[in-house]
Amino acid sequence: MTRAGLIIVDPQNDFGNPNGALYVPCGEDVVPEINRLRALLRAIDVKDVFITQDWHPDNHMSFVTNNPGTNPYEDIVLADGTVQTMWPPHCIQETTGAEFLSGLIMEPSDIIIQKGTSPLVDAYSGFGSTDGLTSVTTLMEHLCSKNITHLIIVGLAFDYCVAYTARDATSFGFCTCVVRPATRGISETTCKKEETLMFNKGITIVETVEDACNWVIRNCLN
Repeated sequence: MTRAGLIIVDPQNDFGNPNGALYVPCGEDVVPEINRLRALLRAIDVKDVFITQDWHPDNHMSFVTNNPGTNPYEDIVLADGTVQTMWPPHCIQETTGAEFLSGLIMEPSDIIIQKGTSPLVDAYSGFGSTDGLTSVTTLMEHLCSKNITHLIIVGLAFDYCVAYTARDATSFGFCTCVVRPATRGISETTCKKEETLMFNKGITIVETVEDACNWVIRNCLN
């Protein structure tokens, strides 16, 4: 049996509001596209929605302010050998920047997955840390409990948390589709890099929300 679900990645003020600490260019434009996608998916009985939320403590190791002598967006090597990008402080727990974007349709049945909650581990992917071991979110548990086999992934940002979530999903055996108009990226260079990595993993990238629904119909409803 096949069953599709929607993952909305980090639709938060610090990413999608022009005043956000780590604003993704035109990030706010994903909101109407995600809302339209939700309506179309509901019409074909796809109702399982999972929303990831960056939820960092203020002493998070990825914040440039917690690493004296580093610069924003610089890559450093941590003591354990992990390469870590230095980010401006963002999505700090219980702050406005961590809240979800205004206008985003949310339902009581939506499942919120918080990530990046440990001060010592970053987690771009909705599933947790890059190694899949150090920090694991509840996303896999919820997907399995709903018998999800196919995932539609949208949100912010295309070249980081969306791409990492999509690639992990495929590695864990989910058939995965990313909806380009319902996501935005930080950098053209990193977007191209991540797009190639996703294609190489067999991830489908569609150009319209209608294409995403057709993907579900072809793969799950026939």
